[in-house]
Amino acid sequence: MLVRPIYIIPRDSGVLRARSTRIRSLREGTSVIQDLFDTWPTVAAHGIAAPQIGVNRRLFVYRPYEDEDDVPPTALMNPKIIKASGELMDFDGCLSVPGLYGQTRRAERIVVSAETFDGTPVRLKFEGFTARIVQHEIDHLEGVLFIDRLDTVDDLYTVTEEPPEAEGEEPRLVRVPLTDDERSLILREQRPIPGHALHW
Repeated sequence: MLVRPIYIIPRDSGVLRARSTRIRSLREGTSVIQDLFDTWPTVAAHGIAAPQIGVNRRLFVYRPYEDEDDVPPTALMNPKIIKASGELMDFDGCLSVPGLYGQTRRAERIVVSAETFDGTPVRLKFEGFTARIVQHEIDHLEGVLFIDRLDTVDDLYTVTEEPPEAEGEEPRLVRVPLTDDERSLILREQRPIPGHALHW
């Protein structure tokens, strides 16, 4: 078992901003997939892309949004969005941009061509939040982070937990605007969406 550390900005921006190359052999893909599967239980996420563990290959693992937390992730190799339609403005966040969240525009429905864990070619349809998850992970393979898709940095926030107002109630999660340092970091790290990525 090999649990990999998650690459984050700005420390690992060189890897995270590089465009990933195709998986050429099942042996190469299997090794990276296993590392992603080993790392999966150690993080709270809907997906992990290979660049997030330092490997610039076109591969990611994800779990559909509607699945239970104990459902294991699915791996997709060499994914490509071949059709996109609709638009949804919704929540985004990323292990590689820890602690920051915001709203981004993404396609509501997508069709993806890819290869499964055993190399079988597939064509898959996704919609709603699962389509958002898959787009987010494919963005990683293009060197794109969710912060690049913000309408404005003002849409970003952190979250803090406030104690419950009364006994027996749950703590409340409260959105907190970015500090000046956090804002400066994001402005330094944002990049234009490259031509080879999905534009929305």
